[in-house]
Amino acid sequence: MEEGPIWIRELWHWVSPQFTIPTELLSSWLVMVILLVIGGLAGCRATLRPGKLQNVFEMALEYVRELSLKIAGPEGPRFLPLFATLFMFILIGNWSGLIPGFMSPTANLNINAGMALIVMVSTEFLNVKHKGPVGYFKHLCGPPYWLAPLFFLIRAMEIFTRPLSLTMRLFGNMVAKEIILAVLVYLITLFFFAHGVVYKLLLIVPLLLRPGIVILGALVGFVQAMVFTALAMFYIGTAFEQHHH
Repeated sequence: MEEGPIWIRELWHWVSPQFTIPTELLSSWLVMVILLVIGGLAGCRATLRPGKLQNVFEMALEYVRELSLKIAGPEGPRFLPLFATLFMFILIGNWSGLIPGFMSPTANLNINAGMALIVMVSTEFLNVKHKGPVGYFKHLCGPPYWLAPLFFLIRAMEIFTRPLSLTMRLFGNMVAKEIILAVLVYLITLFFFAHGVVYKLLLIVPLLLRPGIVILGALVGFVQAMVFTALAMFYIGTAFEQHHH
């Protein structure tokens, strides 16, 4: 709130003041629209000699494909639509919060938990599909099977801690960025309207720190998008590795 009004929320209140929608959900819809529009423009004008937009998309998709091949194994490229969508949504969502008047949808637990649950359900579905119900249950119970209750508890906890870890890691980093930017805006406002030469001199500190924090936030946003996607690749890849073994 220290950053100022969130424009998409103000626009929605102007369009439909009676029907309230959470700002984070509106921000996630905005990111989806941006990706659909850019993807549509890149796809409908696809040529053998790609333009700048098509070239950027092809490079990004090829990078995600190669990464999935390294992390998830030979079956990884099959899930390129899922991995590429996760990476691009998280990346644009992380970066959108760096623009004054906008909010990162990834700074919300519910948005992140939704993506993490998609990864968890996909992973467990593939495990059941490739091992079969009996094989999957045997995997949860051992070996060694004489420790079945303990193994079942540990592996059940592992299933549910994976999405929790994905959710909290992304949420914590994005909220930290939002808080730091808000504190800097608060300090700028405080020192600017304060009386005294000392306060005017102190105004230089948050003004100099803010560009650095924005650059750091852009870097962290990219890293967190990559980490989330890479972990999704690893979790889905384990289903095929265990099946082959």
